[in-house]
Amino acid sequence: MYLNSHKYPAIKYEKGEEIFLSPEETNWSFYFDVEEELTSDDKAMGIVASMIDEIDILLKTAKDCLKKILADKKNKHYETVLYFMEFHRDGIESDIAVRLFDIDKPSAISFIEMADFLQIRRFGSLVDSESQRQIFVMDLSFNPELTDELMVIYFDLEKQITAIAHES
Repeated sequence: MYLNSHKYPAIKYEKGEEIFLSPEETNWSFYFDVEEELTSDDKAMGIVASMIDEIDILLKTAKDCLKKILADKKNKHYETVLYFMEFHRDGIESDIAVRLFDIDKPSAISFIEMADFLQIRRFGSLVDSESQRQIFVMDLSFNPELTDELMVIYFDLEKQITAIAHES
């Protein structure tokens, strides 16, 4: 079977088997994975194709959301997002921060501006263990050669962000 994606038409998969593609296999900048339970469901795979075709829009949505969170100290995700940004600007060696943001003085960049430097490291779909519904996960990072910290964004089927986490 092939995923019915316009943007990524060569994604081959077997029903009932997990999809896991690395950047080395695809020449994409991110990993792509779909849980085996979903590959058996044609409707779920149609949604996967639709979502991956809109990956650039989802990335913009994620970055805009992170910026909005950083501008609102009362947001429930503020501390999580702030810690992630602080770690990368102020908590690592300055020469690494210089390389992450291509700036001579990392302290000059705002946390909100830093969101623009985030890149997709992984995009995938799975069945949420709590709700038993299909969800999408987008892992964002600055430069995986310099940091293994991730800002993880969870989307529902309506392309709305439902959760945010910091993982390493």
